[in-house]
Amino acid sequence: MKKKLVKALEFLAVVVALIIGVLVGKNISLESMLKKNEQPVTLSMTEGGIPEDYIGKPAAEDIPRIEDLGTWEETWTTSYITVEPKSIVPTGIGVRYPWIPAYSNSSRRGGPRKKADIINTKFDIFNEYGEYYLLQLPDDSYILGEIPMDDARKLKAGKSVTLPVGRKQSADSRVVANITNICAEYDVDTEDVFYCIDEKWSEEHNFMLLLMRFGVGAVVVLVLGTILITIVDKVFKVKDA
Repeated sequence: MKKKLVKALEFLAVVVALIIGVLVGKNISLESMLKKNEQPVTLSMTEGGIPEDYIGKPAAEDIPRIEDLGTWEETWTTSYITVEPKSIVPTGIGVRYPWIPAYSNSSRRGGPRKKADIINTKFDIFNEYGEYYLLQLPDDSYILGEIPMDDARKLKAGKSVTLPVGRKQSADSRVVANITNICAEYDVDTEDVFYCIDEKWSEEHNFMLLLMRFGVGAVVVLVLGTILITIVDKVFKVKDA
């Protein structure tokens, strides 16, 4: 009976270690660490350039801040802007990033499997989807935003954040169809979204980030699993063979 209990607890320890390893690997702020030396983009730098050169880069002091709903409504889709949100409200719904292939390489049936275009982000294990958030502006109004995960985590923790250089673009209708209730609750216009994802950088570093997250998660599982199993064995005085 004692051996069965020990085996069950050891199995539970491995499961706990796996869950924590996945969470740590998924949520560790690797992007911020890799991009910490990027130079802020000034408004003069954006003259004559293309959006892909600047969207998602750190915003300098002269990049216009969207501080109220009126300014947001008057902003052109071609303008380079940023936001310093007072707070953030997750919607839990995300859209597949542009650099993520629509089909997986293979499936159990031998053919490619189509990935969902939108997803509940709690099932997004590999960080392939950009969640839509409600960003609270300084005037206490809210707008939709698709922003880097690292910045979203900081805002959730109550930190002050200047979001990267972004632009106003049409919101994804498939996402909007799933967040109408929360948008109505906060009186959010669902026509446009503030988008500040560095697509070029993310596409170039996607595989490396995946490997790094897997490595971090594996280390956490190995170390934590070993510690938990050792504790179980110590408590029940299991002797090595």
